[in-house]
Parts: sequence; C-alpha cells; structure tokens
Amino acid sequence: MPIKARIYFWIILAVGAYSGFYTYLGFDIDGFPFKTLIFFVVASFLSEIYQEELLPNLMVSVSGAVYIGALLIGGLPLAMGVGLLSLLLSETVIRTSNLIDGATFFMALEKIGFNTAQIVISIWVGWLVFRATGGTSAPFTQPYDYAPPLIAFVAYTVVNISLVSGIISLTEGTSFTYQLKFSLRNLHIQVMSLGVLAILIAVVYESSPWNLFFVAILLLLVNTSLKGYLELRRQAKRTFEKMMELLSKRDPYTHEHSESVGDLTAKIADEMKVNPEKKEAIVSAARVHDIGKLGTPDSILLKPGKLNDEEWEVMKEHPVVGADILSELKIYKDSVDDVRHEHERWDGSGYPDGLESKEIPLGSRIIAVADVWNALVTERPYRGPLPEEVALQEINEMAGVKLDPDAVDAFFKIMEGKEE
Repeated sequence: MPIKARIYFWIILAVGAYSGFYTYLGFDIDGFPFKTLIFFVVASFLSEIYQEELLPNLMVSVSGAVYIGALLIGGLPLAMGVGLLSLLLSETVIRTSNLIDGATFFMALEKIGFNTAQIVISIWVGWLVFRATGGTSAPFTQPYDYAPPLIAFVAYTVVNISLVSGIISLTEGTSFTYQLKFSLRNLHIQVMSLGVLAILIAVVYESSPWNLFFVAILLLLVNTSLKGYLELRRQAKRTFEKMMELLSKRDPYTHEHSESVGDLTAKIADEMKVNPEKKEAIVSAARVHDIGKLGTPDSILLKPGKLNDEEWEVMKEHPVVGADILSELKIYKDSVDDVRHEHERWDGSGYPDGLESKEIPLGSRIIAVADVWNALVTERPYRGPLPEEVALQEINEMAGVKLDPDAVDAFFKIMEGKEE
C-alpha cells in the first residue's frame, strides 16, 4: 500500500475509533433496546453478506437504510452498535472465507478494520447532520420532520462512498469522484428509496416493533431490485459479446480480434489512469467495436484480397451501424461514441466524421491503438502477420499522425513491461 494510502488508512481507523468511543462515553445502559439491537444487527448483517458489486471495489447494499433507521429509533448509540456489530461479523465472514496464507490474513484484517471504520464514520456524520437540521424522533407530525432523516441519509451515503473512493484513489491512482458521480447519476432513485425506507423503519417501529418484520420484506425487495438492476447490466453486456461470438461463425478473425483488442484496451486504460467507470465503458466498447460488421455482406467481409473503392465505402459503414445498434441499450450509452469514432485518426484522415486530435473520444483513441496493433501482428486475408519489431516501428511512426501519442506512449510502456 502506498505511503499516502497507508496514512489515509490509519486516519480513517483513528477517526472511526474516536467516533465509537465518543458515542459510548458516559453511556447509560439502562433502557437500551437490546432486542431491537439484535433485530437490526441480523438485518444489516444479511444486507452486507448479500451485497452486490456496483463497480470494481464498490459494493452496494440496503444496510444504509437499516443504520439510519436505527439512528432515528435509538439515536447514535443504537445505530453505532448495529454498525459495529454487523460490520465486524459480516466483514469477518466475507474477508476470511478465502484466506490462504498469513499475508492475505493481514490484508483481510486491514479491510475489516477500514470498512468497519468508514461505516462508523458515515453513521456519525449522518447523526451530526440529523441534529444540525433539527431532526426529531418518530412519530413525525409535520412535513418538515421528514427532511432531516432524508438529509442525514444522503450525508451518510455521500460520506460512505467518498471514504471508499479515497482509499481506491490512493491505492490505484483512479479518480476520486467517479464512484460518487456514478451512484448519483445511475442509482439516485434506489438511493432515495433507501432513505424513505429508513424513515419507514422508524415510523413502523413507533407503532409496533413487530411490524419491523414487514419492513424486512421491503428491504429484501429493494435488495432484489438492486441485484436485478446490476444483473441486467451484466446480462446486456454478455448478450452483445455473445453476438460477437456468433459473428465469429461468419468471420473467426473478427471475434478473436475483438477479444484481443478488449484485453489490450484495458491495459492501456490502466496505464493512462482512466477512472474505472470510464474504463468499463471503453473496454465494453472495445469488445464489441466491430459489431457493426453484422451488417457487412460476406462478399466484402470475407473477401481474401484487398477491397476496391466501392467495397471499402461499404466497409466504412460498420462503425456507424455498430453505434446505432448499441444506442438502443442504456447499458452501452457511454460506449456508443467510442464505437462510432474508433476509426477516426489523429490527423483527421479517419472516418466516419473526420474528427481529429482530441475531438476524438478518449475511448476511441485508446481502442484505435489496440486495434491497429492487433491488426498488424495477426494474419489478415491480404497479408501475413508482421514481425513484432516491425509492427512496433509502425505504431511508433503513427504516433501523432494516425494515433494519439499519449495512448501510444502507454502502449509502449506496457510492451516494455512484458519484456522485463
């Protein structure tokens, strides 16, 4: 772990420990709702165990509604108790399930400590915001009474995602804000519904604690909805990648080429420190960048020799066709332009729109380098594969002319790493 990340880790751990200590400083155990604590710990434990991966290293669950619901019912002591116990239990189960040696054991301990601490801090901030906005316990009798709990939940969510983004940014060199932006843009309805559920938990508990079992069913439904949304994203990608496999029955080269281009695109994007959300869209585009060839006649697609001018004009339509196909699916909305402009060139000589330099989307520029490299070193209908040193020379000559020089630099760093 880099030194900055290590410092950040210990700061979060220290602030988390202070938050827990402050919560129970002078705590009066008399009247503490232990039965309610057990219910919430079980509910949040199950929520954390069955969380889903939203983005690399970012998990999403309905546990936030449970923590804030506990906050509205029993104040900070109950919410903090739920958070501490459920996180320590769930993180221990998750992190120790695949332990192999001592090194992974200590890594698991670090993750357990960090994840527990950042949730504790998020709950603490949610409580501070709740108090600062004049929040009161249920029952809520005035319209304004509902505002502080919602604001507190938003504060909890923002702090939660920000703390996780911070450690990822420092350890992997990625954008600090990408996860927060992704969540607010794509999951705002789900996030706000969890805030409403937190209020519902408090209101229902006020009428009868036994009614919480009905809320548990709602939490299960919301969790299923989140899981369904994420699974739909994965299935959509698998469907289009399957279409590329079907294309391989017409043209085996295109499928193998797309797989190789996708793998190299991911490496170049990592080298260029592209944030994970954008990288995901770029790599997705790379894996289906030739999907428009589904509309290319066999007489052109499978022609053993070079294409004549008329045939070449037909072939040049495939990125536009591919972009049109992908534009119908929300999951690929950030990949459409990358597919459409993958054949643009740095000097403006490409197609279909003659874009040049940084007018060309970053994803298209990265995919272009991977695409050209793979085309050079593999056998084509009109020539055999070039020797690697010759292909490298050609790529170098294209930098700043046909290809983005920054993407080419990243590519050469990857190739140098392979030689070491």
